[in-house]
Amino acid sequence: MLTNHLKSCFYVGAKVMSLESKKIIILGVDCLDYNLIRKWRLDHYMLGSFGYHFVGLDLYTPVIWAKFLTGIDVTKHGFTSKRLSLIKRIKTLYYMRYLLYFFKGVINNLHHYGDKCISKVNGISLFDVKNIVSKFIKLDNYNRLSLHERMTLKLLIKAAYSERLPRKFMNRTFVYEAINRGLRTLLIEFPPINDNIYSIVRNALYFYIGTSPNERQVFLDYVWKITDTTLDILLKNFDNYDVIMWYTPVIDIASHMFYRPKNLAYMIRLYTVYKRLGKKIEKIVSEINDDAIILIASDHGYNPVRQDHSHFGYWSINAKIMRKLRTVLDFSPLIKHYISIIHR
Repeated sequence: MLTNHLKSCFYVGAKVMSLESKKIIILGVDCLDYNLIRKWRLDHYMLGSFGYHFVGLDLYTPVIWAKFLTGIDVTKHGFTSKRLSLIKRIKTLYYMRYLLYFFKGVINNLHHYGDKCISKVNGISLFDVKNIVSKFIKLDNYNRLSLHERMTLKLLIKAAYSERLPRKFMNRTFVYEAINRGLRTLLIEFPPINDNIYSIVRNALYFYIGTSPNERQVFLDYVWKITDTTLDILLKNFDNYDVIMWYTPVIDIASHMFYRPKNLAYMIRLYTVYKRLGKKIEKIVSEINDDAIILIASDHGYNPVRQDHSHFGYWSINAKIMRKLRTVLDFSPLIKHYISIIHR
């Protein structure tokens, strides 16, 4: 089910381009942290030039990647975390839960006073997202969920789809530039354009933060499974496309769950994820390095003191650049420049 869905939703772009030209590969790794890469000496993520860049004050993932794609500060044009949060809450009936809690209290009080016709409401809410997502992960089958579970999952999907890049920004992206020039372009779950699965994963994450380490690990393993599958898709399609953009939130998920500097067991789990992904990326880079311009970029790092995103992301590239990438807005002009070079 997972693989079929992945194969059905990633392909974007057009035809035509000289096969002798270099390709552009962008590896977007959510929350890849500059300080941890240096501290743990993770050379897998160092392609040549590398550094960190300022991502702005709005640290919401879809917003930062929108800046990365367009080279403009989208927060000045209404694409902000605050606005997206409000839209998601309205579309998913978030505010309905207060009404449900009220009726739950009324029903439980009636039961307490002896009305035998009314059953007491148990602790499992209609909006118990964590248990529903956990059940879906375990079954890997949407149709085996109950009606109210499917309804809740659909509401979560509506929330996720609210984060899509508005059309008014799409023609400002380097993706639009590549397609417009006739380059064959493949996006693999890249936010905020076609991350159909990962947008749901990111929205489900916050229901797992306070759960047991084992429950968190099950969710993290599920995200790794998707990451592994999408990397295989990248390799299989390398010869067929000129521009490939790939993304994973697996480091971000692990950071929110296990980046606790005073907890050695948790930090080992986080290091394991960094190392595992790094080795996978290193293997891919070794296979395609001579034929492609490869950029690794993150939308932010992680601040363990605040237990939230940091204001700086990581980047590394195997091509020469005229100047260091200092802000997230610097990437789009650079990639557009490479697109103009490889275009024939």
